Amino acid sequence: MRGKRQPSLMNSDFPRPSPCRIFSALSSDVDRGFHDLNRDMDPNLVHVFLDKLQRYAAKPDRALLFAEAEGKIIGFATIIDRADAPEGMDKAVVHLLQDYGCGTGLMVLPEFRRRGVARILVQHWGQWAKSCGRQGVWIVTRQMADWYQRYFHYSVLGITVRHGVEKTVLAGDFLNPPVS
Repeated sequence: MRGKRQPSLMNSDFPRPSPCRIFSALSSDVDRGFHDLNRDMDPNLVHVFLDKLQRYAAKPDRALLFAEAEGKIIGFATIIDRADAPEGMDKAVVHLLQDYGCGTGLMVLPEFRRRGVARILVQHWGQWAKSCGRQGVWIVTRQMADWYQRYFHYSVLGITVRHGVEKTVLAGDFLNPPVS
């Protein structure tokens, strides 16, 4: 019918991704990324963030992924090939996580959130982990468990307590990819 809009096939809860470029950062990219991303951080913790970016860009068993738009770094994700399972996990979970990569950091600047940038970064976690021969990706999160379950079909594997804070352990595998 002429003039009538067709319904969108995209989930209305998840907007169309904004144009951004995702790339594996090198050590030479760290200063620019640090400069663009650290503005809202506690000044006492900025050195910890810089150290993490430097380690993930330099070590072959990890990746630092930057999202770039409008000429600046607007987000990052970090992943490691293998990591120890969190405390308190049962033996079956510990065994499973040995074959999974571990997503260790994800952040998008506030003014670029709800545009699909984090979604693209998480998808790149999966691509990187798969290229390393992993079966999926696992994460530990304090507040975002529902988001990972809803948009990526991650499964809750358990709860861990770090520094007195309860966190959820989740994993997504490549056998059950999310529906786009």
